[in-house]
Amino acid sequence: MARRHVALFEFPVLPGVAPLASGYLEAVAGLAEGIRDKHDFTKHVFSLTKDGIMEAVLDVEAHVYGFSCYVWNSKLVRRILPELFARHPAAHVILGGPQVMHKAESYLDPTRENLVLCNGEGEFTFVQYLEQLIAESPDMAKVKGLSFYRNGELVTTAKQTRIRDLDEIPSPYLDGYVDPSHYNLAVFETNRGCPFRCTYCYWGGHTNAKVHKFSANRVFDEITWLCENRFTFILFADANFGILERDVDIARHLAQCKRKTGFPMSVLLNSSKNTPGRVTEIIKILSDVGLIAAQPVSMQTMSPVALKAVDRDNIKATSYIELQRTLNSNGLQSFIEMIWPLPGETLDSFKAGIDQLCRLGADSFVMYPLMLINNVEMAQQRDEYRLTTLADPDPFSEAEIVVATRDVSNADYQKGLNLSYHVANLYSFKALRHTMKYLDSMDIMSFTDVAHEFSEHARSVNGNPYTAYIDSVVASVDYYSGAGSFGALGGAVHIALHGEADAFDGMLFTFMERRGWLSDEKIRLRFEIDLLNRPLPYSNTPVRDKSDKLKLLHIEAIDADCITIGVTAEHLHDILSILPHDRVLDRERRSLGSRLKIHYRTADQIPFHSHRKLDIYHYHCQYKTRGEIRSIEPIWQIVVPVHECVSLVT
Repeated sequence: MARRHVALFEFPVLPGVAPLASGYLEAVAGLAEGIRDKHDFTKHVFSLTKDGIMEAVLDVEAHVYGFSCYVWNSKLVRRILPELFARHPAAHVILGGPQVMHKAESYLDPTRENLVLCNGEGEFTFVQYLEQLIAESPDMAKVKGLSFYRNGELVTTAKQTRIRDLDEIPSPYLDGYVDPSHYNLAVFETNRGCPFRCTYCYWGGHTNAKVHKFSANRVFDEITWLCENRFTFILFADANFGILERDVDIARHLAQCKRKTGFPMSVLLNSSKNTPGRVTEIIKILSDVGLIAAQPVSMQTMSPVALKAVDRDNIKATSYIELQRTLNSNGLQSFIEMIWPLPGETLDSFKAGIDQLCRLGADSFVMYPLMLINNVEMAQQRDEYRLTTLADPDPFSEAEIVVATRDVSNADYQKGLNLSYHVANLYSFKALRHTMKYLDSMDIMSFTDVAHEFSEHARSVNGNPYTAYIDSVVASVDYYSGAGSFGALGGAVHIALHGEADAFDGMLFTFMERRGWLSDEKIRLRFEIDLLNRPLPYSNTPVRDKSDKLKLLHIEAIDADCITIGVTAEHLHDILSILPHDRVLDRERRSLGSRLKIHYRTADQIPFHSHRKLDIYHYHCQYKTRGEIRSIEPIWQIVVPVHECVSLVT
């Protein structure tokens, strides 16, 4: 019998991703002698950023095709299948992944018995499937965890037993199923499962809330292998890293490997929800070696009503608050992840939650849309919560984006989404951060009310590209475009910090002036600090002269990446109380007055080139919102008469 070719396909969002899922399948198949001796396996990874994916798939000649299906690529797989069968009508195709499991009627064709679908973990179902394909009398009913059509009737077999001892799956990395020379981003698991059952997520529902572990020795060996093979980025696929005590030791081992090899350059992880002390320890370990710049804090909402509605109320809000405070006290960066609009959330509660988080010292916010995907419980609650959805405009995605609920009209939904853009620029990117903190602390106006009022003011400015851009994105639901890159928020940041920075500064000034706030010296000083404290997003973004908007601070010199300003002794004292600093000057030297140098950190930034696609720069700015803002914000330096300098961390 001629050897059979099995082709496995993955379609990740980013390029360079190692095929972990395909590696698992091949590795487990290699344990079965009858499969190993009769099959050759190839793995094909096509990033959704690649052109010509369809032809690349169709050009592969194989007996068996396996597709890993996720919400971000399942529409692409749907388009591929008819073309694949037209070119290779005798081929056998198996679909697997969280988007297709338990959805056989949606993805299978009653006229094609050679198209099957895997329900649940795929490794051992896949081996049994291959065994039946080469059996004398193939019978797919003998394969657990499978759906298929036979004689026009849909058949779904008994569930496959969940893998409890994950070491039964050979390591694709350690056992040679992944060629490190072809990839630079590794997806990595230390455990599988999630104890939470949030109704918008299928992680906990799929795994029956149980957490099963790979052995510690295997995890350590895989980390060593990834670092020694110079993977630049590692994505932890665990739902709650830090949920287990051993996760601290895993972080220590990763840090040790980083010191020894210089790799990876960074890691991304989903942290545990109810263990803030352990998570903080892990983040500090990884931050100390430069592996993580900022920790996501997955709040999703501060509304107790919304938390209950989505079955997330078993995650303690106090744990999040403790985590944020502990991260702040340790000088560790974070960014708050929010979902808008969850059932039970209102526009008022959404704003109140952001205000509360700003008062707790949140570094920045990332707002995600609420999406309905296959198998989540919330998809069955459309009528209960009166969910209105629009199809994701991404041509590869099958997600539905929720644009109204029982508690949020579409108009309020758009107001909340609009607000998130202004919070990003005014608070996260510090255009009015110190001003907002003062206004809120004095009960003059809350953070979100300032953002809303600025939004209305900006809209009143005719021909304003900043507002026009945000309004067009909100109206078109295009903030989730670009294969899941979430680049639209970055577009608004790009306009405010670079493309139309002078016009944006002008709107800030007229907004403050029309409110009458610039006549209050305490507010004005904070506004002028904010005006000078906005980061430059690219290495060639010019340092601008803002003298026409300053009264209390006086620009003495402007260099390529630095501004020198003069301040009075009184204002220096106030600045020291407003900006965090690493050392306090003694009273005698403060009384002399001084000069300040503001250094704009652009050396490590990418340059802006007008001939390149704006998407690149929007994604860059979007990435910076994910806790990377401190890496580009200016450094303030006190220049005292005796020529000593003291840095202020802003």
